[in-house]
Amino acid sequence: MSSRLQTVLAIVNTAAIAGVGLTLAGHQRASDEAMEELRAQVRHASEGTDAKRAAAETAMRLWAANAARPPTAPHARPGAPEAAPSGAAAAAEDPGEDVPPAPPIRPPPASFEQSRTRVFNAFAAEPVDGDWSARASRTLDDAFRAHLPGTSRVKSLECRATLCRVELVHRAQADHGAFLMNGLRTWPGSVFIANEAQEGDDYVVTLLASKEGTNPPL
Repeated sequence: MSSRLQTVLAIVNTAAIAGVGLTLAGHQRASDEAMEELRAQVRHASEGTDAKRAAAETAMRLWAANAARPPTAPHARPGAPEAAPSGAAAAAEDPGEDVPPAPPIRPPPASFEQSRTRVFNAFAAEPVDGDWSARASRTLDDAFRAHLPGTSRVKSLECRATLCRVELVHRAQADHGAFLMNGLRTWPGSVFIANEAQEGDDYVVTLLASKEGTNPPL
């Protein structure tokens, strides 16, 4: 191979390598200038033999292919924090004032002693409703007569506006349990067992029966 051909190929190869380096570095202006220089080298080489022209054109195609390749975006570094969302995305992630408030703290339920005191006080403060108290007294009296054991009795019975206070005396606690299973089924309202106590040989039960549609103030 002649020294002239070697020189031309060396120039062409050097220009191609320089063009690739410039493209990878992303300097567009320098790449354009190198492209013009390479074209001049190809035109000069084309005046010679076919072998020189083919080598020059091959180098130019390689450079052009690399120059047309878009620069690669830099990869995110591992562990780099992501950009914070903005606009609608941030609004969607942050509910703001749409978050419902926490429910109010409810007070603990009343103890049995507190409930019993409230019911007794409510009964004591009630006026007497003549019509209802008379009907309620008859209903309870009929239930007691039908279901109380022979050894049990009604110690007291008083009805007012919405509540009736009853004291029952049994010979044993078991008698009271049997009566509750059947004796008050005919009563339309609720029943609150306010007190159970052994008094000598008697087992005394105090209950308050409320009017239908009402409840004792527990």
